[in-house]
Amino acid sequence: MERKYRVAGVLFASFGLSYAGGVLAQSEEGGGSKRASSRMLEEVVVVAQRREQSINDVPIAVSALSGEKMKSLGIVNPKDLNTVVPGFTSSDGGYGTPVYTLRGVGFNDNSHFATPAVAVYLNEINMPYSIMSKGPNFDMARLEVLKGPQGTLFGRSSTGGAINFIANTPSEEFEAGFTTSYGRFETVDVEGYVSGPVSDSLRYRVSGRTIQSGEGWQHSVTDDSRTIGEKHLTGLRGIFDLDASEDLTFQLILNGWEDTSDAQAGQPTTFLPNNPFANDGFIPGSTAALSSEKVRNYPFIPNTEDPQAAEWCKGDPSCTDINGDPLDFTVNDSLMQAALKSKWILGERMEANFLASITKYESDDSQFPTGAQPEKHSELQVTMEMTVIDLEARLSGNSESEDVHWLLGFHTTPKDSAEQLLMINYGESASVLFPVNLPLIGDLGISAFGQYFPSPGETEYTSMAPYFNMDWQFSEEFKVTVGARYTEEEREYSGCSEAEAGNPIFLVFEAYARLRNPLTTQGAPILEGGCLTVSPEGNIGRHEETLKEDSFSYRVVLDWAPNDDWLFYLSQSRGFKSGSFPINSASDTRQLAGVRQEQVDASEIGAKMDFLDGTFHVNTAAFYYAYIDKQLLSRYDDPVFGPLPALANAPKSAVQGVEMDFNIIPIDGLYLSGAIAYIETEIKEFIGFDVEGNQTDFAGNEFNFSPNLTYSLLADYSIPIGDDYEVGIAMDYSYKGETNSSLDNDPRFAHNDFAFTNARLRFGRADGNWTLTAWGKNITNEYAIDSVSPSVGDVKYRYALMPATYGLSFDYKYF
Repeated sequence: MERKYRVAGVLFASFGLSYAGGVLAQSEEGGGSKRASSRMLEEVVVVAQRREQSINDVPIAVSALSGEKMKSLGIVNPKDLNTVVPGFTSSDGGYGTPVYTLRGVGFNDNSHFATPAVAVYLNEINMPYSIMSKGPNFDMARLEVLKGPQGTLFGRSSTGGAINFIANTPSEEFEAGFTTSYGRFETVDVEGYVSGPVSDSLRYRVSGRTIQSGEGWQHSVTDDSRTIGEKHLTGLRGIFDLDASEDLTFQLILNGWEDTSDAQAGQPTTFLPNNPFANDGFIPGSTAALSSEKVRNYPFIPNTEDPQAAEWCKGDPSCTDINGDPLDFTVNDSLMQAALKSKWILGERMEANFLASITKYESDDSQFPTGAQPEKHSELQVTMEMTVIDLEARLSGNSESEDVHWLLGFHTTPKDSAEQLLMINYGESASVLFPVNLPLIGDLGISAFGQYFPSPGETEYTSMAPYFNMDWQFSEEFKVTVGARYTEEEREYSGCSEAEAGNPIFLVFEAYARLRNPLTTQGAPILEGGCLTVSPEGNIGRHEETLKEDSFSYRVVLDWAPNDDWLFYLSQSRGFKSGSFPINSASDTRQLAGVRQEQVDASEIGAKMDFLDGTFHVNTAAFYYAYIDKQLLSRYDDPVFGPLPALANAPKSAVQGVEMDFNIIPIDGLYLSGAIAYIETEIKEFIGFDVEGNQTDFAGNEFNFSPNLTYSLLADYSIPIGDDYEVGIAMDYSYKGETNSSLDNDPRFAHNDFAFTNARLRFGRADGNWTLTAWGKNITNEYAIDSVSPSVGDVKYRYALMPATYGLSFDYKYF
């Protein structure tokens, strides 16, 4: 109760500040040149309700950034919103999978086909898995971050919210432009576009971006001359608009990217073997003597403030894959996407929209240094193919008086298939399966039981969902919005862990299975090269499971606009996140069991207000979420192999918080903005296992990856030089509070609080024809922890955000 009253107190204080003149807004439109005779803030148009509206008329908490603002802040992909949007967190899942958390709502699973809690869209095209969104963004018109459950209009996996990237579309007249940048670590970043008409009815826009660096940004803890962290990222897009008639238009979008960058290496911080036989004190008086002396004596860096320090085994003779080829720890990911959109005007007050898309993602032997040691310890390779087909149809319109706007829609995913193979390459220093340095035997090493353990997994998913949305302006000041969606979905999974042929580990797992069921063990003897995962009943083979689920999402909003400048809204909504399956290196089928869908009921109150003749905009919002079956990455305590990763549902959880932000033009040429979010999360009911395998009651604990306090400030000042030129300076500051990668708030998995400061100095034409900018990011070289990985090896390691970077960029537009 005390926490609820504290949040309520902050809420009333925030509304009091708003009425007094306020300090906050949930839209940001600025960061570039603002030179104009009028100081009025520019209107921001969003499509948060599937139609274009002023952001100030939408009863949803929305953070919006213009394309120019995204460029000036260096936003390459959603991960870069980490220090831009308060309440948003992006972390590295460990296998290259980004984990997005918004208002404390996220899903920390590193599987490539983990369903996210924050949906990502590009021009209304759904990116149903977070891994699909890590490509570069370029030639953007704007970005919209919708906060809170968005299930009625944006469907599955949006309990936290939705991120909508809106790309620039073909122009009526010829235009072109490019931006080139050179920065620290020999990084070259080139972006360009060409747009214009082919004929009176056909227009095109082709754009692209490539980021290439010649120097890795990380260095080895034990050898400064060794580096890793080069970036090699390229994206291309083509958009084509066709006017088939006055009433019928088509848009074809072709989009793709390729990432062949170095994988980020971790910072080895802690010796913490999973194997219970290798832990301190398992044998009375021992100090983990049943583990590798090399690993125990490694110079761990738990207290480092050097973001560049890391460790990996590339170049060591032991660092090879199953074919004997050296591991180079580069990713090899790509995405290809095609979408067709149509718009058909059916009279003065009705239109029909159709969207069809196919997205193919592929990871071809991406390699990750998850051992965090100078010799091979427990390195990972990922191979993945994923294909998603989405279809959506909408019919929308308004009444003759325009008091009512309505929308009917139907969405289906007839095909969503994925095949993934994890290959863990263990070194002789790993005690994961069996401890090294066995008594009377000596340094036996994992190699006696094989070094290579593949874990294949496949999923098939289908869904269908009719939905509607309607808003009714039933009086001059009041409007009600109602929306609902019914979803049926089915997800099938099959997976297990294997070992290479000839590996005597099969005999061990056979015996392990018979311990569980001495009378009979189906599937034994295990076929060499086949599955070795064991069920609780003692059966050996693939784990196969099907989740068939349905859900009913809804949203009801009442908003009050007492005048043209103020909007107050009160909303109640329910959202769902799809069930999910993991893909782990699993000795027990319980590690592969799926989690059922989660439900969140969200209550929110907010206000959007203009002051001082439109030069000062203020927004506030407060919210409370009641969770049922929140999906968590937890542990299963295996009596032989120790605590192993597994998904779980927490029966009850809650989130509450307040947000405020503002933007203002106090004098000509000066733009100021700020934003703050304070969020409290709590697990109400859940019993699981901590990182060391101890059964724990997590009730009262906070969610992981959910800092309480985040805020940001930005100032941009433009000074005219004559009639044709201007100089500008901009700075932004962002703060993110402490959090933890573990549910049990283990200090070894803690994230420090940090603050980043960025600065830009520009000179160019007042009409925007060209601009030269000197820039710096994280100019104070602040150390920041992104995530701490509970790896399957004996070494726990953290990922740090990049150190200070700086450079020059030149932007040119032809129009």
